[in-house]
Amino acid sequence: MKKSLIALAAASAFAAPAFAATSNVDVFGVLSFSVDYVDVGAAAAGKDESDLVTGVNHTGRIGFKGSEDLGGGLKATWQIDSEVGKLAATTDPVFANRNTFVGLAGGFGEVRLGRHDTPYKLATGSLDPMGDSVGDYNAIIGSYDGGAGKFDARAAGTIAYLSPNFNGLTAAVAYISVQNAEAAGEDNKDAWSAAAMYENGPLFASLAYEVYNGEAGAASTPTKSHDAWKVGAGYKFGDTKLGVIYEAMENDTAASTTSRDAWYVSLAHTMGPIVLKAAYGKANDSDHATDKDGADMWAVGMDYNLSKRTALYAVYANLENDTNAKYGIGDGGKLYTPADGKDASAFSVGIKHSF
Repeated sequence: MKKSLIALAAASAFAAPAFAATSNVDVFGVLSFSVDYVDVGAAAAGKDESDLVTGVNHTGRIGFKGSEDLGGGLKATWQIDSEVGKLAATTDPVFANRNTFVGLAGGFGEVRLGRHDTPYKLATGSLDPMGDSVGDYNAIIGSYDGGAGKFDARAAGTIAYLSPNFNGLTAAVAYISVQNAEAAGEDNKDAWSAAAMYENGPLFASLAYEVYNGEAGAASTPTKSHDAWKVGAGYKFGDTKLGVIYEAMENDTAASTTSRDAWYVSLAHTMGPIVLKAAYGKANDSDHATDKDGADMWAVGMDYNLSKRTALYAVYANLENDTNAKYGIGDGGKLYTPADGKDASAFSVGIKHSF
């Protein structure tokens, strides 16, 4: 639920004139905390093999957004979205570290500048019933051997265009610049991302492509480029929703080119206040010389909705790495990470409230 705070300017530390021309400010957010029991098989350096972790934050956030009518069918749009409740130390900014932008919207669609989910990420998010949990699909989808070439990103330095809705068909394209100096002789560090999505009644389908040049992506070693494409489809049969994704990635370094593909299938069934969920994903071995770097992940879960905004949930996720793989689970595969070639599992029980 979104709350309109017309009186926010009076109570805010910001100057009142900044809000004078704005009709309202919407406040929105999510708080989701859990107790997790985690087993990472053989621990990575400095970490226990298994542990009980309390008060785990699963993408808690608070945001503010609004718009201003400029006349002639044009309006200014803005949003500030921040992570809250983060327990682990991090060098990343927390304030405004989620989708934070200013833009212009009209009959042509909308242009946004700032930090934003890439169209590649937007294309299949609705097909992941385990989102914001230890079972989220980014353990496999968007990951290249556990993060060596990360897609499904939220990027700063983004200019994005979102099209109007044409009878269920929408499109998005974004250009991302990397805000750091380039070494002499390096390729330009930038990225392009594009997606098309179609939704009509129970049917959903999407197609997305993304390419990073230089080291613009999350690659841990220098690359000439790495790119990915994926196709997703979902269908709702009454109270049951089925989702399927296929993804292919290619990582091009100065020395060689490697590729891998992956697929993911999900199922969610609603029975009154209860939602039963299951998912399975597989990253196939790449064509790298060492190979045996794929992984399998499956997860089951249940939500019990206490209201439209509050739910209890339980999720179990299990990930099996091949000999040379290093995938993890939770928070895009980064929350619980085993040593290379080892497995990971987690059982999570928590409560989630949206506002």
